Amino acid sequence: MQDNIIKESERILQSWTLQGRNYLVTGGAKGIGLATVKALLAHGAKTVLFCSRGFCLDLVTSLQEAYPQSSIVHISCDVSTSDGRENLIKAVGEHVMNLHGLVNNVGLNVRKPITEQTTEEYQSMMRTNVDSAYFLSKACLPLFDPIGATIVNISSAAGVQSSGTGIVYAMSKAALNQFTRTLACEWASRNIRVNAVTPWMTMTPMLEEAVQKNPTQLDKVKEWTPLHRLGRADEIANPIAFLCMPASSYITGQILGVDGGLTAQGFDGPCVTPED
Repeated sequence: MQDNIIKESERILQSWTLQGRNYLVTGGAKGIGLATVKALLAHGAKTVLFCSRGFCLDLVTSLQEAYPQSSIVHISCDVSTSDGRENLIKAVGEHVMNLHGLVNNVGLNVRKPITEQTTEEYQSMMRTNVDSAYFLSKACLPLFDPIGATIVNISSAAGVQSSGTGIVYAMSKAALNQFTRTLACEWASRNIRVNAVTPWMTMTPMLEEAVQKNPTQLDKVKEWTPLHRLGRADEIANPIAFLCMPASSYITGQILGVDGGLTAQGFDGPCVTPED
């Protein structure tokens, strides 16, 4: 009896590890992407590949020192372009035999009301936020482990209800949510799970840049959010890691709010209610 209990405990704990598994994270050099890379590594991932537009030799070196048991690979590319995605997929195939998960994290927002948004800004956000996830998911299909894999799309609370942070960004994230639900159904027979997380405002480099002219606007965010604070990147990365684990093996097609309770009540941001 005792031996059976021990074996059952070991089996349960194995569902909470990523040992022996390989993952690809887009936009993994900073913010939520970097926190996700670290979370995957901390849970024992065998290989974590991540991409960004710049070069990250120092970052890769520091990560490798912190997680010597894993292989860490950075690929410099722009996944909003077909050439960038092609280069990324080629590099992934050169480093791993198969993938157990893809985290579509890369994202872009230019916070302007619709009357001020340019055509190029619209197209850039749609290419970055929607095209990259759609085409990379499709391109990764031949690389996914035949036993099963998972895709986690990083959406936003702005894709669930208006956050006043721009229509194009909201549209792109709403599209990502529906992409998640639909692809989860299409690929369920392949044992590929597809889920999304919808963070609220998290203190990342992108947010810091967006509010640098008026950081006090975050006071309103904190006041409106039920938990009365911004999220941390690791608080978004932890649910992402969970959705990559065998422990979440019966979860697919879900849009998980990681927003401090925000979407329970909504928020009228600067593009809805102008600041004084």
